[in-house]
This record gives sequence, structure tokens and C-alpha cells, in this order.
Amino acid sequence: MPKSLYILLVSLLLIAANPAFAHQQKAAETTVLFNKRTGQMEVSHRFYMHDTEHAVQSLFDKNADIISSKKTQQQFADYVAKQFLLQTLAGANLPLIDVGYEVEGKFFWVYQEAVIPSALVGVKMFNGALRELWPTQINMVNIEGKGNVRTLYFSENEDWLVTKF
Repeated sequence: MPKSLYILLVSLLLIAANPAFAHQQKAAETTVLFNKRTGQMEVSHRFYMHDTEHAVQSLFDKNADIISSKKTQQQFADYVAKQFLLQTLAGANLPLIDVGYEVEGKFFWVYQEAVIPSALVGVKMFNGALRELWPTQINMVNIEGKGNVRTLYFSENEDWLVTKF
């Protein structure tokens, strides 16, 4: 067998045997968009469906079905809403309104919004979704529409993070 073919076969076997390709990503992305036109902070949370499938069975019921059960989808959206909190730099809560959720391909989306307070110079954020289940979960938050895009990473012991505009 030629050496190059041998290397290719071994590489393919290693890739196929790697459990990381078949398991959860343990990562989620949130965008907080300051929409000047509407005066709203528009929050979009994006989770991998594979992660949510495992999560709902741990969080709610071992038979929970995020793909075809509207009840489970609503439960997960409610869970995400309770795990994402915003405050002013002074510590005043910025209440979010739940807008909805959807399944789109390999992603589960949860949407929220809040009125942008006047004279807001920064925010404190908490994003704990799935972190109690998986200590390696990383929740990335992009803040857009207030100057340069800012990115916060919630992982391990990161509870409340701050960004200033």
C-alpha cells in the first residue's frame, strides 16, 4: 500500500473515531443589537439543535423532544429567557420581553427585546444558559449598534460581565 494512501486511511479512521464530531458543541451565540431605528435592544440567542436535544432531556424530561414538541420548544425558550439578564451599570434591571423562538436547520433560536434606556453608557450581562449542565459550555455575546462590535465570553466562573459604550 502506498504511504500516502496509508496516511489518508489512518487520518479518516481517526476523524471517524473522534467523538467530538458526533457530540455537542457546548457553545451558544447571542447577539444584542441596539436598533436605533426602533429604539429597541434586540436579543437573538442561537443554540445548536444537537446541544438542545441533550439539554432538554436533562433539564425537563428524559423523553423531551425539542424537534417536534412545541411544548418542549416553549420550555427551552422560557429557560433561556430566565438565564439571560441585563442591567444598567448602576445595577438597575433592564427587563426583556420574550418575542418568540424558532427551529432553523441545525439551530434553535430564542428572541427577546427591551426598550433602550436613554443615556445608557454600558450594560452588565449574565448568560448562564446550559452552564449548569456543562461546565465547558461557552456562551458568546456580541454587542452591536453602539460603536465597535464588542464580544463577551461567558465560561467557567464568568457570571456577570460588563461592557461600556
